[in-house]
Amino acid sequence: MANEPPLLDAAAHDFRPAPNSEARGRGAKVFVPWSLCETVGEWHFYPIRADPTRILDEHWCMSPYYTLRDDFYKLPKYSLTGINITLADYHDGPLENWTTGALHFNGSSQYAVLKNEDIERPVTMTVGSRSDNQTRTVSGADLTNPQIHTSSFLVEIYFKAAVGQTEMVLVQKINGSGYVLGINKAGGVTFATSSGGNTVWLDSRIVVNDGQWHHVIAEANRKNKTLTIYLDGKQDATGLGFGGDVSLANDADLYVGGGPNGHYLNGAIDFLRMARSTLADSKTTIEELYAWEFNGPFLYDFNGRRRSSDGGCAGAIDMNPNPEISPGTPSDSPVP
Repeated sequence: MANEPPLLDAAAHDFRPAPNSEARGRGAKVFVPWSLCETVGEWHFYPIRADPTRILDEHWCMSPYYTLRDDFYKLPKYSLTGINITLADYHDGPLENWTTGALHFNGSSQYAVLKNEDIERPVTMTVGSRSDNQTRTVSGADLTNPQIHTSSFLVEIYFKAAVGQTEMVLVQKINGSGYVLGINKAGGVTFATSSGGNTVWLDSRIVVNDGQWHHVIAEANRKNKTLTIYLDGKQDATGLGFGGDVSLANDADLYVGGGPNGHYLNGAIDFLRMARSTLADSKTTIEELYAWEFNGPFLYDFNGRRRSSDGGCAGAIDMNPNPEISPGTPSDSPVP
């Protein structure tokens, strides 16, 4: 509750925060991912105090079998389970400041897992009108989930790894067939896909084991038979991949930040997402996605003025950082 008006002069349409406004310092920095086609998993690593081992999946996909609005709750979520994770492992992250939204992994005993049985569990949905009382059970390749059969797919991750760390897992789901995204012996990113004992992989040109935050998208375009790594908003490497006649499906669990066989991440993850599509399928480019996620309108106020790193003032209009700049005049580059 505010004891005094929070705005300078609302009656005169001056909606800037007053000098002693309760809104000052109460803004929140948020992260809004650029929408992708057929997203099958999205994890922001927000802590759940009642159960910090549960890493909530927040993905949304208009699957073909979703026909009635009231059946929303029946759509599966693929929440991760943190192994040896406690509330103290959630730290402040660069993408948001309203919660400790980055999960730190200790490099020796911690990782997250999504059981294959949870990925593969069938979904029963209503068919037609609810009054007909007819249902359809969807399973196998018809499910929209992180099990990759013959579709294209991508993995997007925002993470940092300790200086000098090598040979560790970022994301993997593989047992004979499957996919792996990790850090290789040279400190770069490796994206590999396997099927029937055959493996194709791609290494990034730039190293990422430098203790800094990096944004990576690893994409498998099954139509063009290519693998591509995008690193910090630019295409870094591309190479040969499997076509759509090869299945990557397997019975392995999905692991993040390591696994029961080691290769633990010493670092942190702030955001992770998977989609059964390419950037082109989403009618977008790496430049557009990166500009939105790291310079998007959610980082600016309604005057186009970039908010401070701590979120600035609560409300549509932030405090004027420069008294010589009149309201409505951007103090830095406009929103793209």
